Amino acid sequence: MTPKRVALLVMVLLFVVFVVQNAQVVEVRFLFWKTQASRSLVLLGTLVVGLIIGLFSGWALKKKRAAPVKGDR
Repeated sequence: MTPKRVALLVMVLLFVVFVVQNAQVVEVRFLFWKTQASRSLVLLGTLVVGLIIGLFSGWALKKKRAAPVKGDR
């Protein structure tokens, strides 16, 4: 196993332990709506949204760097 894979597995394991220990129901408010949800689901949802934003921003940055500059040959 590569060190990168080991680090990823350790982080995932720590996140799972953190989520399991925070299973209480909490009130979530965002702009004009509010709801109740398990803190675990809120944390998981936040992680997923963060990963998606990170992937899209990385993809956009790669695309921007790969685009040829006007006037270059």
